[in-house]
Amino acid sequence: MTKCEHEKGIRESADADLAAILRKEVAEANEQLYEAKHRLREQLQFAARVHRTLLPSAIEHARVHVDVRYLPLDTLSGDYFQVRFPDDKSLCYITMCHVTGDGIAPALLASRISSEARHYIEEEYCPSDMVHALNCFIYEYFRDIEMQVTFMVARIQLDQRTITFSGAGHPGGLVLRPGEGLLHRLVSQHCSIGVNPEILVRESESTLPLAIGDRLLLVSEGVIQTHNAEHEQLGQNRLAQIALGAMSCGLSQMLDVMVGDVCRFCGGPIGKDIALIVAEIK
Repeated sequence: MTKCEHEKGIRESADADLAAILRKEVAEANEQLYEAKHRLREQLQFAARVHRTLLPSAIEHARVHVDVRYLPLDTLSGDYFQVRFPDDKSLCYITMCHVTGDGIAPALLASRISSEARHYIEEEYCPSDMVHALNCFIYEYFRDIEMQVTFMVARIQLDQRTITFSGAGHPGGLVLRPGEGLLHRLVSQHCSIGVNPEILVRESESTLPLAIGDRLLLVSEGVIQTHNAEHEQLGQNRLAQIALGAMSCGLSQMLDVMVGDVCRFCGGPIGKDIALIVAEIK
């Protein structure tokens, strides 16, 4: 064997050893990546379970019935809503919040907002005070984040049959009456939560009369922003038409019909997280 052939053999052997080392390292890295993805998937699934415990199911109270639909696009979303009766007799609070973005961060912030709002409800804050307190909290701790937070709270006085609401950048709700149609639009009075240290305007909350059979509808931003193949958004007017078309249905069926109509408008699966709450006065 010549010297050149000997050196070539050494180089080929070294290359083979290096290739084997690299294959082993790649295999170990792939295994670690697989394990990391598996752990992340488990954490996301657990986080989704926790998030769903914050969301109410259908409620049949003596003076108001409530039903909900929540269709997240992904495992986690920044939507949260709740229905609470702090004194179990005369007050019903319905709140809805949306944190922009997908994944753990928006869902975690939505969960924190949920617990903060629950405290305000237990203390029976009026809607504008709740918006103010929540804005102060978000502005103090999270004003530097690049996530928009919208919020709507409606407090129903069941004895007096009135609704008082205050909204911060959230899509407006609807009050519908059988036989009469759309009575009121619940339009947000304020800008989004956490943008400025003070967001309340002069008319910081509004109060409207209700009657037996009236239905209050609140929806998430995803419903309003859903678009069709022509890139037209569903919008408030189409939402009102869809809701009015489903008023002859029972409460639960109404939401199913509305979700179906939104899907038909999209021409397929809805490409956003959507949440709907409807409450009927009894």
